[in-house]
Amino acid sequence: MARSIMIQGTMSNAGKSLIAAGLCRIFAQDGYKTAPFKSQNMALNSFITEDGLEMGRAQVVQAEAAGVKPSADMNPILLKPTTDVGSQVIVNGVSIGNMRAKDYFAYKKQLIPQIMEAYKRLDEAYDVIVIEGAGSPAEINLKSDDIVNMGLAAMVDAPVLLAGDIDRGGVFAQLYGTVELLEPEERNRIKGLIINKFRGDKSILEPGLRQLEDLCKIPVAGVVPYMNVDIEDEDSLSSKLGNTRQKGCIDIAVIRFPKISNFTDMDVFERMDEVSIRYVSKPSELKTPDMVILPGTKNTIDDLLWMRQIGLEAAILKLAARQVPVWGICGGFQMMGEWLVDELAIESSHKGKIRGMGLFPVETEFEEEKVRTQTEGRFGELYGCFRELSGKRLTGYEIHMGRTKSREKEQPLCLLNAGESANGREARGIPCGWNRKNLYGSYVHGVFDAPGICETIATALAARKGITLEMAGQMDYIAYKEEQYDKLAEILRESLDMEKIYEIMGLEEKVHIEQVLPADIEHRSFEIIGEELKAMGKELEPELAPVIMRAIHTTADFDYADHLKFSENVVEKAREAIKKGAVIITDTKMGWSGVNKKRLESYGGEALCFMADEDVAAEAKKNGSTRAVASMDKAANLFGDGTRPCIFAIGNAPTALIRLYELIQERKIKPALIIGAPVGFVNVIQSKELILSLKDTPYIVAEGRKGGSNVAAAICNALLYGIK
Repeated sequence: MARSIMIQGTMSNAGKSLIAAGLCRIFAQDGYKTAPFKSQNMALNSFITEDGLEMGRAQVVQAEAAGVKPSADMNPILLKPTTDVGSQVIVNGVSIGNMRAKDYFAYKKQLIPQIMEAYKRLDEAYDVIVIEGAGSPAEINLKSDDIVNMGLAAMVDAPVLLAGDIDRGGVFAQLYGTVELLEPEERNRIKGLIINKFRGDKSILEPGLRQLEDLCKIPVAGVVPYMNVDIEDEDSLSSKLGNTRQKGCIDIAVIRFPKISNFTDMDVFERMDEVSIRYVSKPSELKTPDMVILPGTKNTIDDLLWMRQIGLEAAILKLAARQVPVWGICGGFQMMGEWLVDELAIESSHKGKIRGMGLFPVETEFEEEKVRTQTEGRFGELYGCFRELSGKRLTGYEIHMGRTKSREKEQPLCLLNAGESANGREARGIPCGWNRKNLYGSYVHGVFDAPGICETIATALAARKGITLEMAGQMDYIAYKEEQYDKLAEILRESLDMEKIYEIMGLEEKVHIEQVLPADIEHRSFEIIGEELKAMGKELEPELAPVIMRAIHTTADFDYADHLKFSENVVEKAREAIKKGAVIITDTKMGWSGVNKKRLESYGGEALCFMADEDVAAEAKKNGSTRAVASMDKAANLFGDGTRPCIFAIGNAPTALIRLYELIQERKIKPALIIGAPVGFVNVIQSKELILSLKDTPYIVAEGRKGGSNVAAAICNALLYGIK
């Protein structure tokens, strides 16, 4: 029998999903087979499991954090809004039809057996179940027949942690008011209170925490800081769909449909420094993007008619006529066809035949049977600016109620080789979607996630603009997510009373885990590095040792003991420059993010990265150079007069080092330090050799092909931390 813990919140967006995901990660790290559970979720973002069942993505994220495969048992009821007053009801991964809110409220009690059966299956298969509630347990108008908050907690006999959102203000009133509105037996289930999204000095909270504990007679289980983790979160919907997300020189406009779904398809682009994602809902917001994405939607016909009514369709068609790439996903792909047929009024109240955008020679007919399948395959032989995608592998999933037929010979976007394709046949190299010039569309969600896809698209869009992108390399999206889950777990371990939580769950006797704080982990890591260097016979100079050891700590690569090259007295000179308010200039946002800016600012310094600046992109295009070159020129223009010491931390672009060398020779800048650590194969060694040849410029260079933005940032931090 599994032990459980339930996370409830004082309101929607209190951070329940993220805390639940972090606890899933912690329990998994501690050796417990862990599953998430949410009896009822309402979301437009959904996922298809290996067995073709549909579930909410929040529990998919939590399952990933726990290191287990997502199962529809983890989210037995999913409500997908179709109108303002109705939703499609999915039970155990299968749609049972649409219901108005009032009808569902009267019906939901009948779903308790399905909820309990799903929970029982998890209970028999896992050691720990982390349960997430919904909204607030104190919605007194909805408490009758509750199946997702205290009602569920009673059914499965789960202890509860109640989280409040201090970032919105009034957290003490949130928590106390919620507790007071509960019945006595419900209050008794709450074993701990959590202050979530806190910014600032925790000591300021202490008097309030003690008073809150006295009033509620419930201990505070932790104060969780506002977390800078990049994890898919349903609670971030409103901020994610904000119109402005400017950062890179590639501008992608995503149409923000009223019933937009599976907007996580764009997440991989949002993690690229080179790309700006904008969600637009008006023709005036569309402007002149480099690419338009028509995403998934829960109501294809209504959202198409909405676009037509406000003029967005006409604006997109004008862009398509000018060969601006347009990419449709699922419902967006259906819209791009000639006709949408809904004789049974499955999609909307607009029964009959509706004209599509006319970009593809296809017709979509809506049927009651929903296609739900994971799939994989490859891109077909493509035309237009994304022809370099031809033959690349892709993975994803399909989830739709339409069947699309072509009236011409197909020019498929992709060839599926697993699962059911859009036409319902066994998919063994079966065509899916369409490609015509710079128009692309298919039913596959997650189509951009496979390694190399988003980089290829961004590079092609840059080429259309006449610019060259310098990217650190192909994104390993899976590894990136794993790093973020570990980061989330580390923050929660530090901020929650995990010993108390284990005690609440009745697991204190089973747990034999050394609780090590992050600062202690780092201290122990450096001890291990020192021991291994000694065993290897490496004796480091005392002045250089902190820099070398931090590079090793960042990379777990002991080659840096031999391959970091230092000019004379460079560490002392660099620290003197920092104490005089040095500016640290990086060639990537990643490098900029890694520098301890709080420590740097304490000496009057600042960290800057010009790579995403519009004037840098324009200058690079004008001169036919890279943005790295243009950013070095901008640095020389700003700081070449020597009024402020400049430290250049180059971890990605060899062209930045080459341009720095030229600027030094031309006497346009005199750096206080150059950290030369670009990684790669083309001109990397040669650029470093140029810096090593400088006589009067302090340098720290990672000799050979190794390096990276993380190494450059680590060297900066080693210099900062060593100042007495």
